[in-house]
Amino acid sequence: MNRLTEVRTWPLLAFALLVGLQAAVLATGFGGHAVRGWMTWLGIAALALTVVLALVVVSALARSHARARRAQRTLEEAIDALPASVEIFDDQDRLVAFNRRLVEIYPHMVRAFQRKSTFEELVAESLARGGVPEARGRETDWLEERKRMRGKQPAPLLQRVHDDMWLRIFESRTPSGGIVGVRMEVTDLIHEQQRLAASRAQLKATIEAAGNGILTLDSGGHVLEANPSCQQLFGFSAAELQGVHIGMLFGLAGDPVDPQTMLGAPRELSARHRSGDMLALQVTVAEVRTDTIHLYVCIVSDFTERKRQEERLKRANELLARQSTTDGLTGVGNRRLFDQLLLQEWQRGTRTGQHLALVMVDIDHFKQYNDRYGHVTGDDCLRRVATLLRSCVGRGGEAVCRYGGEEFAVVLVDTDLAGAQVVAQRCLDSVRLAAIEHEGSPVRRSVSLSIGVAACVPTAGQDPQKLIEVADAALYQAKAAGRARLICQQIA
Repeated sequence: MNRLTEVRTWPLLAFALLVGLQAAVLATGFGGHAVRGWMTWLGIAALALTVVLALVVVSALARSHARARRAQRTLEEAIDALPASVEIFDDQDRLVAFNRRLVEIYPHMVRAFQRKSTFEELVAESLARGGVPEARGRETDWLEERKRMRGKQPAPLLQRVHDDMWLRIFESRTPSGGIVGVRMEVTDLIHEQQRLAASRAQLKATIEAAGNGILTLDSGGHVLEANPSCQQLFGFSAAELQGVHIGMLFGLAGDPVDPQTMLGAPRELSARHRSGDMLALQVTVAEVRTDTIHLYVCIVSDFTERKRQEERLKRANELLARQSTTDGLTGVGNRRLFDQLLLQEWQRGTRTGQHLALVMVDIDHFKQYNDRYGHVTGDDCLRRVATLLRSCVGRGGEAVCRYGGEEFAVVLVDTDLAGAQVVAQRCLDSVRLAAIEHEGSPVRRSVSLSIGVAACVPTAGQDPQKLIEVADAALYQAKAAGRARLICQQIA
């Protein structure tokens, strides 16, 4: 800036000095003959200096003009090289300058650009050619709106042209009243936004229609969003679920729950519906982490009904198992259960060295009972005796089995012969005190029992059938000895 000022000032001062000298020479020349000689030389010198100065000024002006042309060419090339179009309008809104990119965007408008048309003329021609799809059918109104907002948009204007190109338009007024416009092509960005919007819409529709509950959690495990299935699953609206911690939702409030610890394999959790009903749920948590967000997505599958069906099936299987090992008449174990139980406890005894006892019970003269009272009453008698035997055995009541007909067997675990004798005596006394009428018995007027007892410490070399044989032999000894008694036998 300083150099430009010096170049423009000193030639003017020099010209002023020369003009002053020449004026002095002329004034002196009119004064007389004495000074004409030296004044002539002075005039010649001033003329020469004027010529030199003129040459210097012309040269300086030529250099300045060349620099200005180079600067203008550089500026024009730079503007032409811009990826965005540049258009400059004067204070009459007439196009006075534009770059190459504007021609590339609107190649059919070149002539209008070159004849320095006004903005209104340019837009009208573009509308006539259908270059603004959003204005089709309302071209006049659109043009008026565009003129009214010309240079006043608070934000860049987004406009679609040629059906497949999107432009972001910036307009700024200059101090002299003109307008500078910049048009940047953002087609790829808009298409990407459209694809992203479509993807989000598809994802939202999928989440909304999903049969499983889907929760979006913040990094601390609090609910941000819940889909309709989740609302239906818990019985709460999305607004009510929002902000609730996942630990409270799944009944884990007693423990600090971090969603990070729930990542990976699905977990089975319980929860409570708004109505109070318990829910059996399978919960899978996935993490969503980017440079700007950190979220968790929780997928909740309801298998409450499946769990209930499993429980019903389990109970049915247990019932079936009990029925397969339970005597249908008396409710105690059947012969199948007895065989399983004896083998199981025998094997256990061989490992632990514990005693195992067997009590064989027979109802005395039961055939005569049936003959006198009938089979229905006989069945009732069997049930009463079975109930009394179970009460005598106590906590091991499940060890009472119907061995066959009117005969019962009781397996006593970790019980030696003396302990088994106590239990057998309790069975005798209990049935006697029950005083079940039996007028057909030659022993007494009520039902009585004959009992054989055997005990041993199981060994791997023995067969559990040996225990049955010894107890059965003791039972027959009791019968032979007059019935209504018990006989004990220890196996060596």
